[in-house]
Amino acid sequence: MKARPFVAVSGCFLTYLGLGVIHLFGNINPYITSYLRKRVDNNTTYEQTAWLIYTTESVGSLFFCGVWLADRIGHRSSILIGTVIFSFGTAATYWTIQHSLEATIATLGVVVNVGFDCCYGFPLATAMMWFPNNKGLMAGIVSAGMALTPVLMNSLHTFFVNPNNLQTDADGYFYDPGILDRVPTLFLIIGGIQGGILLIGVLLYQEPPSEINEGKEVERSSASAQRESDCEDKTCILAFQEDSTNQKVEETQPSFSRKVGVVPKEALRMKEFYILLIMCVGSLHSSLFVNNFYKTYGQTFINDDTFLAGTGSASGVVHAVLRVVMGLVLDKISFKLTSLILTGLKTVLLFTLVATSYGGKVMFVIWICGIFAAFPVEFVCIPAAIAEVFGKKHTAMIYGMIYFVAGTSIIIWPPMFQVIIPYFGWFGTFCLIGSISFIGFLATMFFPEKHHTQPTKLTVCNEEKEKVFYGTVVLRK
Repeated sequence: MKARPFVAVSGCFLTYLGLGVIHLFGNINPYITSYLRKRVDNNTTYEQTAWLIYTTESVGSLFFCGVWLADRIGHRSSILIGTVIFSFGTAATYWTIQHSLEATIATLGVVVNVGFDCCYGFPLATAMMWFPNNKGLMAGIVSAGMALTPVLMNSLHTFFVNPNNLQTDADGYFYDPGILDRVPTLFLIIGGIQGGILLIGVLLYQEPPSEINEGKEVERSSASAQRESDCEDKTCILAFQEDSTNQKVEETQPSFSRKVGVVPKEALRMKEFYILLIMCVGSLHSSLFVNNFYKTYGQTFINDDTFLAGTGSASGVVHAVLRVVMGLVLDKISFKLTSLILTGLKTVLLFTLVATSYGGKVMFVIWICGIFAAFPVEFVCIPAAIAEVFGKKHTAMIYGMIYFVAGTSIIIWPPMFQVIIPYFGWFGTFCLIGSISFIGFLATMFFPEKHHTQPTKLTVCNEEKEKVFYGTVVLRK
């Protein structure tokens, strides 16, 4: 029984490790675009294949629908269904990529992410329920699974597709027949490996036994507190305690608001929801751009495909480690300070990323790893903040609502890139993306340090004794 929580969290971690295909696009995007350009349509460009990654993110942002499904058929059943759909969509890209970009988007961008939606939303919340006192750490560990996917797979994929470390032509595309012949088969490999990881994850996945009865336990706690209050005199003095050392505390109650949680409808009326939404938009848009284009940009001045794949792996390590570290940090310091540091770092590095073409390989690796180090904002900090502000009960659904808006809004970028990159170059593009990140930084500054769902310390007194309660107190005359 003592090992049960760790086994369950391992299942959550492996589920995210299997779902991390989106973090592979930065490495395999040149192979995909080159194949489509040479074998399918000579007019295909990187700006056009950006539709693939941004469609992936937009459909994946619908994972709150998977949360809704899981609440009705069970979490494990939802993950199992998602695993089948996810693996099928990835493997089916073997055929669709040989047909057209649109068909590739249909399988790799849409079908795969329907499976993603069935799996993604609740493992993070489930892990935090298993360890409620370490929700930041759990968010970091579980979400690190997706960050580790490129660490394990980038070098494998590059070795399979480009074993001789051949370079792109002057226009930035691969034309070697041996490389292009292997691209469709790559998706059979990805589908098999990622599907196997997901299957192991669903076998280990378990829900906390207290989750089903949580609502009843809260009701019993509330009823008990109500009965205890009935035993007191009808006249009560309620006072906020600024200095607990000046009061005698004989008994405490847990915060009812934290246990019950804020329902999604109520969250829409809270300013914290919209601040977190702006933060997620600013962070996700910039993160997704770098995740998709770091190798494409690097190829403009680094003629070493293996090195660029290694850069993706190294940044994945940094990303995964920082997710766990930020989880630990969030349990010690405020969400606001942590997010300000990360978004500020990302903004500065984005505005100066163009300088890496003068600094060479070393500077390029440092800047890309630095930007990836700031990715935990949308994947760790914001979910942990949601659990803190709105309660853990509806974390997955509220995070899904926020991520849905942020994820669907990114669909504006593919047509914009077809104008921005050719006419303004990489410098103009980096400045625009950096500005989006800066908006997220400004929103973070307005996030309140305290919010009304935090426990309020109240004193209930009569002639004989005084008690301190945390949470909602019903006053009666």
